[in-house]
Amino acid sequence: MVAVIAGPGTGKTGTLVERIAWLVEEQGVKPREITAVTFTNQAAAEMRHRLEQRLGGRRAVAGMTIGTFHAICLQLLGDVRLISPGEALTLAEEVLRDAGSKMKGRAFLQAVSRVKNGADAAEAGLDEALLRAYSTRLAAMGALDFDDLLTAALSLDTTGQRRFQHLLADEFQDINDAQYDLVRAWSRGGKSLFVIGDPDQSIYGFRGASGRCFQRLTEELPQARVIRLEENYRSAPAILEAALSVIAHNGGEPRRLTSTRPAGPAVRLAEAGDDFAEAVFVAKEIGRMTGGVDMLEAQRLDNEGENRSFSEIAVLCRTHRQLELIEKCLRHDDIPCLISGREDFLDDGDVRGVLAFFRSLQHPGDTLALETALRLLWACPADLIEQARTACAGQTSWDVSALREMVRGYGHLELWLDRTEEWLPLLGGKKPFQILEQWEASYGASPALDKLRHTAVCYPDLDTLWSALVLGEEADLRRSAGKTWASGAVRLMTLHGAKGLEFPVVFLAGVSAGMLPLESQGRSTDIEEERRLFYVGLTRAKEELILTTAQSPSPFLSELPDTVVPSPVSPLRERPAEQLCLF
Repeated sequence: MVAVIAGPGTGKTGTLVERIAWLVEEQGVKPREITAVTFTNQAAAEMRHRLEQRLGGRRAVAGMTIGTFHAICLQLLGDVRLISPGEALTLAEEVLRDAGSKMKGRAFLQAVSRVKNGADAAEAGLDEALLRAYSTRLAAMGALDFDDLLTAALSLDTTGQRRFQHLLADEFQDINDAQYDLVRAWSRGGKSLFVIGDPDQSIYGFRGASGRCFQRLTEELPQARVIRLEENYRSAPAILEAALSVIAHNGGEPRRLTSTRPAGPAVRLAEAGDDFAEAVFVAKEIGRMTGGVDMLEAQRLDNEGENRSFSEIAVLCRTHRQLELIEKCLRHDDIPCLISGREDFLDDGDVRGVLAFFRSLQHPGDTLALETALRLLWACPADLIEQARTACAGQTSWDVSALREMVRGYGHLELWLDRTEEWLPLLGGKKPFQILEQWEASYGASPALDKLRHTAVCYPDLDTLWSALVLGEEADLRRSAGKTWASGAVRLMTLHGAKGLEFPVVFLAGVSAGMLPLESQGRSTDIEEERRLFYVGLTRAKEELILTTAQSPSPFLSELPDTVVPSPVSPLRERPAEQLCLF
């Protein structure tokens, strides 16, 4: 049986859970015969938790395969060497340096990713000789990068494997060609295929995704049964009306969608004079909602109704850069927040070097991690790096005494070995953020290392932190804003990172011209995909939605219905110039 669930109806994760429960409870399917593919590790964890509650605990679900495409591919491939994004950047920079190329390492990796996910090199703006050099070095190390997981798994014959007897795939609209091929390969010889998604939420065109995958699947499998979802269990009627009014401008068949939730407050639009005033409005409004303001401020803001908890609120923006000012304003008002997503600080040399150093301490045979640490932390020349790699290759434990004889007289390597001997006994039993605190206390802090430490508070150990950085999608990576709140905090994330999530209250901030749709030099703008991204942001809200803009409003705001009401933005009080340093 092939079932294709399409349409703008929400509650898709719940639909997948119901389908799996039906297979187990009504059809007698064994859990080990079921594989569910999710878009994020967070969604996989949520699905597993809900199934455990439904089916009778962990043992009832233990045999199921639930995870992202990349995580499942890693399971299938077994013991493979997967490099981290930081290590991939080190390798990319090495390739570009040796070739005399002025291309930036991050741009190079983005182009490589596009090619590995279906684009041709010319379209991605990538010199094929550079791609070959990068691939050759990966192969020489016996390593794979993130995108290689998909292509390597495609080479495996999984036909008829027990775990793929019943295959279910969530967020089908955002799969690329390689992922589509995996769905077809994994379902071959199986008993059922069940995919679910919404073409109006296809927002990863830059990764090769296309909502046309639904049409492609039904063309290749004419026996597929298509079921359209037309009931929305998430958003209040006013929110749904606003979202449908916007997405209708993308054309296509009329979207028939009915909210099952009770009526809530009107969608609000706040227009501020500039970005700073907009960020202050968001912070003050959150303070009003949560009761986290003093008595005089609460009276001025006319605080009414039941107080919200911080964890009920999310602030969404098109880019991480837009979130920075909002984060500063929330911190200024002592509002706890968690920032989700892969941020620029992870490309900082100190951050990459420190992560690689701790990785090499835990895994002595990880020579690429060692190389990254030696280059970025100790400015080690290439010949000494090669000497250290040769000495450590194949090691499963550290023999510092033997290594000391090998590096004697080489200052860079002696310093590295001193640090290795010093830090090896300090790793045991400590949380990642404690280790990073001690590192900063010993060798100095930086804004990027501070952010890494605030990221580390969200993970129980170094391996879990490393795994999140290697395999995590936008929603899987979290950073605390200055303190150690792991929960009970406002969530800050990009529109891409918010996909698949929902919150009682959503602030969709920075809805301004040039930002939504996003315009940047040398990059064409897909207006329909940008509108779908806006639609995704609107439909993350369950009960209350507040849109904010500054200076020039986004053209998408003109597509909202007349039921959207203005929300006044109080003018900022004059303040001494020196107080601005708080921000």
